[in-house]
Amino acid sequence: MKQIIKRIIGLGLLLCLSVSLIACSPSGNSSIEVQEGVEFKILDALKINNKTSNTVYYYFLASVENKSDKVYHMSNLNYRMASHDGNQNNSINAIDRMQTVITNDVNPEQSTFVYGFIGFANSDQKNPGLYFPDQDVFLPFNSVKVRTINDENITNSDQAKFTIYEDNYFEFDVDASDLKFEWNHGKSLVSGLNITYRNKTKERLVVPFLSPVCTIDGLKLQDQKNADQLKKMNLDELKKQDFKVNGHAPKTTSFMGTALGYQLYYLSPEQEVVCPITFEFENVIPDFESKTGAITININSPALGYSQTMKVKS
Repeated sequence: MKQIIKRIIGLGLLLCLSVSLIACSPSGNSSIEVQEGVEFKILDALKINNKTSNTVYYYFLASVENKSDKVYHMSNLNYRMASHDGNQNNSINAIDRMQTVITNDVNPEQSTFVYGFIGFANSDQKNPGLYFPDQDVFLPFNSVKVRTINDENITNSDQAKFTIYEDNYFEFDVDASDLKFEWNHGKSLVSGLNITYRNKTKERLVVPFLSPVCTIDGLKLQDQKNADQLKKMNLDELKKQDFKVNGHAPKTTSFMGTALGYQLYYLSPEQEVVCPITFEFENVIPDFESKTGAITININSPALGYSQTMKVKS
C-alpha cells in the first residue's frame, strides 16, 4: 500500500487512531548520541494488539537533534528494530515494516524526525525497540509511555460517512459521501474522499495511517484506435462511444491509481487535519457498461484490522 502514496500534503502530520492510553512506566534509556553532538531520542511509541489476526504492531516517532557545528547526514543513521532479551538483541521476524526520515540532512542547531513501524506475529517478543550496532546500544520502545490499541475497539461500517474511532485523545473520521468521477484530457480522476485526523491532547503523537487504494476496471487509452480523439472528448461524449470488439464487450484490465493526498507521520498537539484525497489514472478509461461498477476504493489498515470498500459511479 505504501508504494502507491506518492505525494505529501503535510510533513509533520499523521492520522491519529488510539483506543486507550496505557500507563506503562518507562523503562531504560530513550536516547543515544549517534555522533558527537547528535542525539537520537524516542519521543512516542504505540502498540497495536490485533487479536483477530494474532499480530502486534509497534509504531514509533523519534527525533534527531544536531547540537554539533557540522551538518549531520541522516544516511549515517544506523539502527534496526530488534527484540532485547537479556544481553541479546534478536532480529524480529516481521510481516510488515517501514522506516523513514523526514529530512535527509540536519544542519547545526536544528532537528528532524524519524518514523517507523514493525508488525509481527504475536509471539515471544517481550521487549522490542531499536538497536544501534555502531554503539552497541538498545533503546526499548517502553523507554517512553507506550499507548495501546486493541482492534476490537475499531469501528467498521458500510456507511459513507462515519467515525472509525473516538476517545479523549483522538478522533478519526471517513467521509465518502461525495465521491465523483471526472475525465480530463486523457486522465481519469476520482475525488471526494476525505479523511480527518484529530489529536485532542497537548502532546505530539505518532499513529498508524490508513492506506486508501483506488482501482478502475477498464481500458487503456493507447489500445484504442481513436485514442487521440478520445482524449479530447468530454465525459458525455466519451460515454457514448462504442468500445465493443466484434459485437462483444471489451476485455478489461484492473488499473491502480495514484493517490494524491497524504503520507502523515504524526499529529502536533491539538491539531486537526482534513485530507481530501484524489486518485489519478493516466490514459485509463473505465468500463462504463459495467453492471457491478468499474471504480472501487478500498481503505485498509492491516495493523488495525480495518477495511472498507466503496464503489464510485462513473
